[in-house]
Amino acid sequence: MARKTSSAIMRSRCLGIALLTLLCVAQPPSQAAEPKLERVVMVSRHGVRAPSASATALEARTGRPWPPFPVESGELTPHGAEALSRMGAYLRSVYAKAELLPETGCPAVNAVQVWADGAANRTRRSGQVLADAIVPGCGLVARHGPVGALDPVFDSGRVCPLDPAEALAAVQGRTAGGFAVTDKASEKAIAALKRVLGPAACKTVPAACLDGPSTLVATPTGPKIEGPLALAATVSENLLLEYAEGLPADQVAWGQGVPETLAAVLPAHRRAADLLRRTPEIATFRAATLLRMLADLLQGEAPRGLGVPPLGASARLVVLAGHDTTLSNLSGALGLGWSLPGQPDPTAPDTTLAFEVWRHAETGRRTIRIRIFAQTLDQLRSVRALGPQDPPVSLPLTIGICPARDGGCDLEMFTTKVRAALPPVCVR
Repeated sequence: MARKTSSAIMRSRCLGIALLTLLCVAQPPSQAAEPKLERVVMVSRHGVRAPSASATALEARTGRPWPPFPVESGELTPHGAEALSRMGAYLRSVYAKAELLPETGCPAVNAVQVWADGAANRTRRSGQVLADAIVPGCGLVARHGPVGALDPVFDSGRVCPLDPAEALAAVQGRTAGGFAVTDKASEKAIAALKRVLGPAACKTVPAACLDGPSTLVATPTGPKIEGPLALAATVSENLLLEYAEGLPADQVAWGQGVPETLAAVLPAHRRAADLLRRTPEIATFRAATLLRMLADLLQGEAPRGLGVPPLGASARLVVLAGHDTTLSNLSGALGLGWSLPGQPDPTAPDTTLAFEVWRHAETGRRTIRIRIFAQTLDQLRSVRALGPQDPPVSLPLTIGICPARDGGCDLEMFTTKVRAALPPVCVR
């Protein structure tokens, strides 16, 4: 009897060992833990504004009457504030899902900080709109520098100015023969805008004919474009603002402002912005303070240097409310490029660059990923809520100055390259 029991026990043990071996073999190899989002710095353009020139001034330049906006020239509109709030609420949902923000309630003190360009009312107001939308009900105040004063975070050009002759030469180096300011896309856009303005405008204001060469000239603050491209760039952007503001269809581009028309004329604005704001030599000078601050914040350090705002190292989310020029300068300095489905203006109102730091638990290595968020033309016009069923455009960007690996660029490499690219005169 004892022998039988012993045999049964042995068989049971063998069966157990066999089953354990089978389970071990069948068990899939453990997967590496997903990286965790550690912090984010967002740089946003302000919301929809009125044209910076008055309707009277625009009519004098184009020979066509311009519709009124509900606010003074250059100011954020109520419609623009609402659309920006929609974007802020969507960004909150994205980063709450990523566990950077609490799903409900308020974050820890100073965990979220907002800094706006104090030079313009539209950016100061936009900063507060974003603060209220990203951490609603928490009383977060968007801070800014002295009202109306130059803030080097959003334009270092006057703190460490680039020599005008060098800036002009840098732009000329990106044009055919140094003088061909327009390219094929912008030439087609100028021709399209000429059809929109019509012969009546041309007879009233000769410049509205959009004929003749577009030229680059040097000014004390940097290169400037004169001629048809300059006018086309301004007019096409203002037509987009009319559409985004939700003006009646018969008032947008004099009844011709359908999205297809806007897409046809906006390459003029893109070309001018590309030359004057994205040329790397110019972009690096204009964004120098911001670039240095980004490098510090992304590494979890308090920003240093001349003119930086008092932002703390404890911030997990920093929001900077700036301009389209801010986005263009960062694009040129960092080698970023993008095209937005449904949005012909790559730096349209509310467009946001998100610099994300991800930490890999196994190695402690940190990588940076850059994403862009932008509303389509119709989302801006309708100011409808954004969500999983109707999200804004969201795209990962390739970082030209830093090769990506494992879905991101090594943070240490990124910040080293950013700091190395800063003009020495700007590092004080």
